[in-house]
Amino acid sequence: MRIERVLAVVAAVTLCSPVARADEAGAEAGAVESSKGDLFPGERRMSVSGATGLPFLAIAEVGVGVTDGFAIGAIGGITPSVVTAGIRPRVRLRTSERTALVLSAPMLYYPKASAPGPGNIGTTSWVLTRTELFFDAALSDRLRVAGGMGFIAAASTEALGQFVRGRDFAMPAYNGEPGATRGFAGGLWNTVAARSSYAFGDRTHVFAEGSIVMQGIALAEGVGGPPVVVTTGLQHAF
Repeated sequence: MRIERVLAVVAAVTLCSPVARADEAGAEAGAVESSKGDLFPGERRMSVSGATGLPFLAIAEVGVGVTDGFAIGAIGGITPSVVTAGIRPRVRLRTSERTALVLSAPMLYYPKASAPGPGNIGTTSWVLTRTELFFDAALSDRLRVAGGMGFIAAASTEALGQFVRGRDFAMPAYNGEPGATRGFAGGLWNTVAARSSYAFGDRTHVFAEGSIVMQGIALAEGVGGPPVVVTTGLQHAF
């Protein structure tokens, strides 16, 4: 009887070991598969993030994963001179097991920003979007890096209102020319961008991203500060 029991235990261990190893392998593969970085918390999962950088002294987001490849967040931030709020939708299109195309399009509203042009002409509200397309790759189970290009578009809501009403623009143009007296108070610039995220476990990431603001192949001028956007911060999903 003792010999039979020993043989039975050995047989059970032998049969279960491949299954356990298969389960472990599947779990590891699933971890790689589900690691999409800080922008995508996962379907029906909430996330919060906080960051600092340039031009933002502080910026925070509360986001939700609508699907595994689509998420949207509500943003609020402050610079040394203005506050802003808006949304940031993003889409992820998988291209292989470890790579994807990622489109991020934060859209911000500045309720009270300095109007461009000569002299002190007061403040007006502005809208801005920084839309960028990245090629994203997983260098390991925890580390993702991405690079891409895009554009920044900004406009005064007063100038947009004049355009809708078919009026000539009475506001100074946002083009860095101190002598400008009339024109469309807005602008369009191209960007070169990069971002990275590192996972601490499956729910927390540290991230960094940056964009160089350009006019064609030259650095942009007259954009209200250095022609760069840089942020670094932490994200946690629930």
